[in-house]
Amino acid sequence: MAKLMVFIDGTWLYSNLRHLAKESKQPGFHIDYGALPRAIAKELRERNGLGELDLVRTYLFGSYPINYDLVDEDRARKRKDFFTMLREDYHYEVEAFPIDYAERRILHDDREADDPFSPREKCVDIALAASMLYYAAVSDGYDIAAAVVGDKDYFPLFQKTRQLGKRIAVVSIRQSCAKMYSDRQDVKKLKDYHIIWLNDMIEKIAWSPVEMDVECRSPLHEGGRLTTTTMRLRNGQPYFCEVCRAKFAEQKEEQMREYTSAGINGNMDKEETHEDSTYFDGQVEALIPDRGFGFIKRTDGASFFFHLTHLTNAEWEAVGVGAAVRFTVTKNPIGSKAGAAGEVTMTFETDSSEITRQ
Repeated sequence: MAKLMVFIDGTWLYSNLRHLAKESKQPGFHIDYGALPRAIAKELRERNGLGELDLVRTYLFGSYPINYDLVDEDRARKRKDFFTMLREDYHYEVEAFPIDYAERRILHDDREADDPFSPREKCVDIALAASMLYYAAVSDGYDIAAAVVGDKDYFPLFQKTRQLGKRIAVVSIRQSCAKMYSDRQDVKKLKDYHIIWLNDMIEKIAWSPVEMDVECRSPLHEGGRLTTTTMRLRNGQPYFCEVCRAKFAEQKEEQMREYTSAGINGNMDKEETHEDSTYFDGQVEALIPDRGFGFIKRTDGASFFFHLTHLTNAEWEAVGVGAAVRFTVTKNPIGSKAGAAGEVTMTFETDSSEITRQ
């Protein structure tokens, strides 16, 4: 059985989803990332008369913002949450790299019209190329590499991979694909199969919303907790209804500015911001239960603000002062101000009898 690996340029795919959304018949088009690699494998097999394929691994390469205007904290966190979902729910191998926004807003339209700033992404294409070549050189790594790409920069990679005896399948979007990939004569000898268009697979890869009754776990919720939603829910994470999410957004903006901003604009300090997803150990040092936030003390004594929506594996009611946690840092302390935590994971190493709530 031939072994297949899927390599996805996540930045390119994310930037071009609008083309698929326009062709889709469903509002709010989203890709079902659990179905995507399996659909590619099936399409490749059926179009080319191949036998069963062993889908051994799916890689996605992308980026996330750092050093951005604090107003965009939620937007930045959603990108990291997306990568976490791919890893934990769908078992992708994800490699993500930081983009420095120089204290500016993440979206171009949110910046001043005369601002010449253009964020620069680094490493995504190099990381994809390195991984594809590495597994091509490893014995029994894969027989076929399916590359979900559109930029022409990858053609030397495909040539070298084929020279190592591996087969290449290119998967792309019609409106954003270098002509050399769709060339049926394949003058540059880049691929072993006709190109696969995601445009032709929309129904197979689209996430279909399903209505379900879910209990809202927000401490701010009023009335009956059972609500109906079509939201794509993460495994094991508490659900918050739309009303409570709106309340959280208002809370977080107020609290993050009050407790973590270095200035009136709430910008993150460039030199004090971590550029990776390093996890740190610490303990919950204070909680304000009725307002849904608290503070973590790192092992070096530094303090970090966190909100209940930053919890990844526990509900707010389970958190207490003294609880052991692991967390990422989105902003380090400046002067007397607390920093800001990102993903906060309860490690459950602290004796529950010692945990209290304030």
